[in-house]
Amino acid sequence: MFRAYLIILILNLYFIFPSCAALEYLDGSSKEEIKKFKMNKDEMWNGMEKLKIENLMLQGQTITLSEKSQRIRDENENKLARMRDKNEHLNEQISKLKEENQRIRDENQLFAEKATKLQPKHKTLSSKSYELEKDIGKLRIKVLSGDGDLSSSKEMTKKLRNIGYKIKLAGYAPRSNFLRNTVYFAPKFQNEAKCLVFSIGGNTIHKPLSWTSVFDLIVVTGRSPLRIVTRKK
Repeated sequence: MFRAYLIILILNLYFIFPSCAALEYLDGSSKEEIKKFKMNKDEMWNGMEKLKIENLMLQGQTITLSEKSQRIRDENENKLARMRDKNEHLNEQISKLKEENQRIRDENQLFAEKATKLQPKHKTLSSKSYELEKDIGKLRIKVLSGDGDLSSSKEMTKKLRNIGYKIKLAGYAPRSNFLRNTVYFAPKFQNEAKCLVFSIGGNTIHKPLSWTSVFDLIVVTGRSPLRIVTRKK
């Protein structure tokens, strides 16, 4: 039974293939046209293969460009991060500078306020200094040589005049054994005598007048060295 089916199948195939071959010519195509068709088909196949290869190459280039683009994005992000860090650092420095400037302005403001407060005192001191100069210019002063040398009284007169005192008279003292410069003062002129003692300096002393005199202060030079303290103008 199986053999019979097999024989029938072989016979069918025998008749089918010739009929296919015959069908090739039913549309009027020649062998050359069929050959040409097969060649075109092969060319199309080769073209498709070529396109596949080009497509793969393009995919590879696309991947490369994508990786390059990603790398550039990463680099740009890193640059932006560094720039942000620099900007933050600069902002911190700017903030510190602003704080420092504000501190300096505050200090200058305090200094200006103190200067404003001290200005009346300075004017007062200047006024007092001016009044003192006016006062010492009004004093009646006599200078006497107490060491027997008239040149000492002349030198003392010159130095006191340079300070601002007006010397009315210079001469010899009744005795010439004074060891120290001595300033004699009339009543109510003790403070002026102290100022004069300070101006002369050295081991100068002051004493009240024990006799009547028309002078407010009498300066007697002694044998001690003479040192005059000059006032700053």
